[in-house]
Amino acid sequence: MIRIAETENGKVRGLPGNDPRITAFKGIPFAAPPVGKNRWRAPQPAENWEGIRNAFEFGPISVQDTPGLGTDVYCKEWHVDPDIPMSEDCLYLNVWTPAKKTDEKLPVLVWYFGGGFQWGYTAEMEFDGERLASRGIIVVSVNYRLGALGFLAHPEITAEAPEAPGNFGFLDQQAGLRWVARNIANFGGDPDRITVAGQSAGGCSVMNQITCKENFGLIKGALIYSGIIRFTKEEVERAKFLPGSPDIDIFFPATLEKAEKKGADFFEYLGVKTLKEARTLDPIAIRDKYAKFRDERGMMFVGIQDGKFCVGDPVERIISGDCIDGPIISGNTTDEFIMGGVNTVERAVKNTYNDALKKDPTRKLYYYRFGPDMPGDDQAGCFHSVDLWFFFETLMKCWRPLQGRHYDLARQMANYVANFVKTGDPNGIDADGSAMPEWKPYTPAEHNEMNFVSEGAVPGMESGRPKQVYNPYMPNWEYVPDGEPHVFGDRVYVYGSHDRYDGETFCLNDYICWSAPVNDRKAWRYEGVIYRKTQDPLNADGHMCLYAPDVAQGADGRYYLYYVLDKVSVVSVAVCDTPAGKYEYLGNVKYPDGTLLGNKEGDEPQFDPGVLYEDGQVYLFTGFCGQTDKSRHGAMLTVLESDMLTIKKAPQFVAPGKCYSEGTPFEGHAFFEAPSIRKRNGKYYFIYSSEVMHELCYAMSDSPEGPYTYGGVIISNCDKGIADGKPADLSMAYGANNHGSIEEIDGKWYIFYHRHTNANWYSRQACAEAITFDADGKIPQARLSSCGLNGGPLSDVGEYPAYIACHLFTDKHDMYVGDKSAPRIVQDRADGFGAMSYISYLCDGATMGYRSFDCKGVTGLRLEMIGYLRGVFEIRTTWDGPVLGTIRTDNANIWTSCETKLSIPDGVHDLYLTFRGEGTGGLKCFEFLHS
Repeated sequence: MIRIAETENGKVRGLPGNDPRITAFKGIPFAAPPVGKNRWRAPQPAENWEGIRNAFEFGPISVQDTPGLGTDVYCKEWHVDPDIPMSEDCLYLNVWTPAKKTDEKLPVLVWYFGGGFQWGYTAEMEFDGERLASRGIIVVSVNYRLGALGFLAHPEITAEAPEAPGNFGFLDQQAGLRWVARNIANFGGDPDRITVAGQSAGGCSVMNQITCKENFGLIKGALIYSGIIRFTKEEVERAKFLPGSPDIDIFFPATLEKAEKKGADFFEYLGVKTLKEARTLDPIAIRDKYAKFRDERGMMFVGIQDGKFCVGDPVERIISGDCIDGPIISGNTTDEFIMGGVNTVERAVKNTYNDALKKDPTRKLYYYRFGPDMPGDDQAGCFHSVDLWFFFETLMKCWRPLQGRHYDLARQMANYVANFVKTGDPNGIDADGSAMPEWKPYTPAEHNEMNFVSEGAVPGMESGRPKQVYNPYMPNWEYVPDGEPHVFGDRVYVYGSHDRYDGETFCLNDYICWSAPVNDRKAWRYEGVIYRKTQDPLNADGHMCLYAPDVAQGADGRYYLYYVLDKVSVVSVAVCDTPAGKYEYLGNVKYPDGTLLGNKEGDEPQFDPGVLYEDGQVYLFTGFCGQTDKSRHGAMLTVLESDMLTIKKAPQFVAPGKCYSEGTPFEGHAFFEAPSIRKRNGKYYFIYSSEVMHELCYAMSDSPEGPYTYGGVIISNCDKGIADGKPADLSMAYGANNHGSIEEIDGKWYIFYHRHTNANWYSRQACAEAITFDADGKIPQARLSSCGLNGGPLSDVGEYPAYIACHLFTDKHDMYVGDKSAPRIVQDRADGFGAMSYISYLCDGATMGYRSFDCKGVTGLRLEMIGYLRGVFEIRTTWDGPVLGTIRTDNANIWTSCETKLSIPDGVHDLYLTFRGEGTGGLKCFEFLHS
């Protein structure tokens, strides 16, 4: 390994990384300290040193607001250390190299950090270059001056050095880049293969570097993370980024003249008259005055069009092709800079790409969108810059409770970066030797994009549509059945049991929670594990499963989780201060004498608790009734005290099981399991799974204690019982047991239920549909759909995964899962987080139904399939309607796209695909085509 390297100023000694195959050199000076006469001056050559300089620690960070003192997300995320050394003497860089000798000619990545040109430093924990370097590249991070010390312009500065009148932070970056070109060979690098990268202001820095003509021969490619930012002036005014009148120069580079005027105003604010006098001020005093200047005047010192380093707007120059002749990767996170429902960074990137490709359609441009679930009690979502943990694969340093799928995604993202640095193309081989999901360039004809989501790296075509949600509304790898939705505050939370893909039995995993804003049912967020099965004292060894739970908020404002383990008949309770925090075991529901509910003589076994807190009392509904078990009478209601544990009224029956339903309105739809309770307009709705299992029914009462009158079926997970373009008794999907409830969200009501996958009962996924109420409060049966919570039909633009089928059947129209030869939804690897889902075991007569789409100008359809299928896919807009077109397939060993022309009239339509032919295979996705 190279532990000692020669530089133009002397030798440096590095240290082994956590991986001893990597050497880290930290704090190498690449320019003279920008202090005294060098303040507000282009970087000057570094001085030589004798002997070997230890490069063991990062150099001081640039002068800026002290890290770790604020309350913003970044002071919790990585700007955590208020004692980190800070100095105006800050021009140092860092090198991570895997080279064993100097002649290896490894490609080089040069990194520029972000922070609005006001904050940030190379020592931020997420910028550790070791994991990227382990992939066979050299990583260099360059520090630079910030704020008033890095980007101030002034008439005296221009007069003193007209060749460098401003942009000193950019010139620092360029000096670091040139140092790399001159010295990196001694670290095993190739000076002819340098790629620059940065995020936010660092991405803006990259744009400035790749459009500076002096760099055209140095830089071969660029990665711009969330750096192409273009707000309209109206959006900036609306955003009010700073107090007072917003300064938009960070997005629209100001002229030198304007910047000089701002600098003169700042000198006056400092109380100095000349440049010489300003250079004598303490840098911390300048920082503190500048912070007040920023707040009071709404002005920041950022990059400008100085006519020397920066000539013109960098974005416009990239569009015109007046930049390096090399490939570019750019993209954004899903939750940054949202204005009027539009991700303005995404819009800016795509507008830039579209305009650039009009000038030169052969340019290699790659687009990404980062949008996985991001856990954490701050509920920050995919905020601006959170993707840095993933691009550098430094998740082990993050405080967030990240899980396996996040690490899988980070591995993929870091692979793409390293591949791009090596070849100018992000594609390549993963750690296990398999090909990475293909990341195609963004072209005039195909607006390809790479989606970094919880499922992993998922390539697709630009949707060109607003954000949508479809069934299942959680990610394809998540299996949360028995969903109990509750609105607490401004979010809806779904609590359920937790299946495992291809599990051997029900509910094998711990309780987790997902939530979404009440005003945005499309933005579901993973809240993490809220309760582990081993937390119950009866289950310390984890031999019992957690069955379907429910949650209620008590009089004390805390949240109470009710559940039953699978091998006992008592109700346990856990408690938490927040709806989706870490619940702690509290106790069991018990009689005043201490006897547990379910253990008292005469008690029937407890199961599937559903709870309602109202007026100081808890109404606890429980029960399970086998089809022929006369020892189980029906659903039970037990009233508890406000302590949430103690029984006030012993159990009473509110709905009969099958053995006791004959002659009652419940006959044919008797209580089976899954009791739940909701209130609407003074009426109480008791929701339950009926004796036929695939349907959720309801009964109504004027009191939570009953009596309850049977109301009807709300939904069937095989769509039986509803005559909606089909015979009512016809099964359209493979159903089985069902469990869920209704909830009002932002003024609309929905039924939450689950569907079955993989031809078994034990891998169930969460779905939801809108419901309505008649004038008398009755609920008409809801039909199954693919659009669920979307609030309307899905767009006809973009690629859709095949697994969102709401109907899946063969000519037999079987009602229940279990036929091992029937088509089914599967994952391509078991419970792997990030595994792709698709429909497999397609056979003759297999039909997939998708409901519904807003079609406009549809002229064709594309399918992507695999397997030994020899025949055609028939395309219809109703399950038994006329065939509008066919797509032929004939054996495919890899996922293969096939398409056909057809015409679908404008309007809202369903899509049905029926395979006719021989063999079996799978369907991955489909896409409507437009001329």
